[in-house]
Amino acid sequence: MKISDVTFDAEDKKRVRSDLIRLLNQPSDTVERPCPGCRYKRPEDQSISSAKYCSFRCPAAPAQMSSEPEKYPIEGRAVPIVYAFYTTRLMVPCWSCEGHLNASGDLAKIPKVWFYTSSDLYAKLVAQYVNQLKGQHLISSDWIVRVLPFSQSLYSMTYSLEPSLSSGTLDVLQEDLLTIAKGLRKELHKSAQGYLDRIENSPFNAH
Repeated sequence: MKISDVTFDAEDKKRVRSDLIRLLNQPSDTVERPCPGCRYKRPEDQSISSAKYCSFRCPAAPAQMSSEPEKYPIEGRAVPIVYAFYTTRLMVPCWSCEGHLNASGDLAKIPKVWFYTSSDLYAKLVAQYVNQLKGQHLISSDWIVRVLPFSQSLYSMTYSLEPSLSSGTLDVLQEDLLTIAKGLRKELHKSAQGYLDRIENSPFNAH
């Protein structure tokens, strides 16, 4: 069975172009602090706005990225992926789990992160990215982006990034999650720029 191409109108194309530009225009974590409301000061740098030392390795990150820092700081192995989503500015993490074993040592909870965004295009870019990593044998398990049945508002959708079918051991899944986190922003921007270039160079381009 051949699936026919969907025909998009000019407004759809403008929206996609706008979403791509918006993503590409977001400041990196070397320009602007990604963690919400961060005012953390380092002993060697007392500035409360400098992003010079920002990374998922920041000692303040687990608490700073949580809405309930005292009770529920971000779990250690989930910190890199939560931080990576915050660096996109447009895909906001809202729940995470580093994964857990039960008393018998079996996998009880898989590593995952939930995020919400106002553009389904961004979730598509994430799905393409993890599929690319698997195809390049840079991660061991299949990871998927799943739509969740609730959202922060009428104008956003919530998604889950998680391994498929609970495949792999916990340590392997956590290594996958770290690999995904390390390249997330860079590779999403690379894909977005590629799509934007195709739109701008199309003979049918309509701004």
